[in-house]
Amino acid sequence: MRIKEKSVALSIQAKKKILEYIRENHLTPHEKLPSEARLVEMLGVSRHTVREALALLEQDRLIYKTQGKGTFVHRSPVAVEEGLEILSSITSNILKSGYRPGTVLVKIVEEVPTGEMVRVMGLKPEDTVVTFQRLRTADGEPAAYCEDSIPRHLFPGEVPQEIQGESLLDFLEQTIHVKAEYAVAQISPTITEEAMVAAGMPRNQMLLQFHQLHYDQSGRPYIFSNDYLNPEIFRFKVNRTKQGKL
Repeated sequence: MRIKEKSVALSIQAKKKILEYIRENHLTPHEKLPSEARLVEMLGVSRHTVREALALLEQDRLIYKTQGKGTFVHRSPVAVEEGLEILSSITSNILKSGYRPGTVLVKIVEEVPTGEMVRVMGLKPEDTVVTFQRLRTADGEPAAYCEDSIPRHLFPGEVPQEIQGESLLDFLEQTIHVKAEYAVAQISPTITEEAMVAAGMPRNQMLLQFHQLHYDQSGRPYIFSNDYLNPEIFRFKVNRTKQGKL
């Protein structure tokens, strides 16, 4: 459980290690955490770092302190696990992990596509896209901030004013009759920006950015998306196999 990585702030690493301890030991609300001295010993960091990590957890309302008694779990952290090789929606990932998915719809806008959208989606200069900006939750906790852009010409009639249901993939399949077959994703770390904080994501939270292009059954790109996932909620697995000689 000791911390080894030096490139990430120690307090953030300590926070993640304490979260791991809570999950692995199946601590439930109001169960007591080890003392600060014990956490210092377990993590191999200073008492100052442990206190900073505990302050971050308290800020996220994952723990609470009682004077003279210690530190206790306020609520169990949500953890959604999925294999990266599987194309599935955020909604289905949350449901399969036994949590309640939710959506705080920020806004739906028709806008001019970026140069990258024009290039990778084969759009014309005069085309527009419909962008869905949403905050996704798991058991009420901020799980992901999503921005998904779809070519306007795929929507018959007016631009949608709301999404029926939780899953955008299901909504698009029902309304424009296009189904996702596969996606190409680039994954990189980032940190919450002001627009995400305004939507409800934690401030100064490290995120996993999934920059994805979804393709339909005919191989046509139809969703240009940037999903910013809270790594304290989403954890991904990769199945790796050996090919040839190492």
